[in-house]
Amino acid sequence: MLWACILLPQLAMDGVQRHCANPDEPLALLTGSPQRRIVQAVNPAARALGLKPGQSLTAAQALTRGFASAEYDLAAIERWQQFLAAWAYGFSAQVSLHYPRCLLLEVQSSLGLFGPWPRFEARLRAELSALAFQHRIAVAPNPAAARVLVNIGDGLMANDGMELRQMLDPMPVDRLGLDAT
Repeated sequence: MLWACILLPQLAMDGVQRHCANPDEPLALLTGSPQRRIVQAVNPAARALGLKPGQSLTAAQALTRGFASAEYDLAAIERWQQFLAAWAYGFSAQVSLHYPRCLLLEVQSSLGLFGPWPRFEARLRAELSALAFQHRIAVAPNPAAARVLVNIGDGLMANDGMELRQMLDPMPVDRLGLDAT
């Protein structure tokens, strides 16, 4: 079997920006109590103004007032994940949301329908881009390996255990995104 992991690194921001009149305007997503608002995520335009995740709203406003803000909404993230999982069922009968902000799809059985992996991958990317979701994709012989590969880089593919080992052997363990336990 081959599994694709589609990492959605900016899922919260992408979900909010889908409803913005101008998604290129500076935007910060906020968390915390009204007395202690924290910047959770920023888009590239807000980052260019000096805003960054972890910053207090007060510090961000001291840098500039030229940005919009919205709530970092965990329920909305879950809804977007469910939406994208439903979309993914159009490509595979086996879809999983096991990892946060990731879609796992068994893709080997779909290659006969969607063509060789490069064509299939291009279609997935085109549709995700049309839906305005940033993404990274990697493929491996099992879901956990695909998740690890997508941490290493976008577009990686290991067809079998030997290829996977060759990709993973030189990597430091902390770069793989594995739990310490």
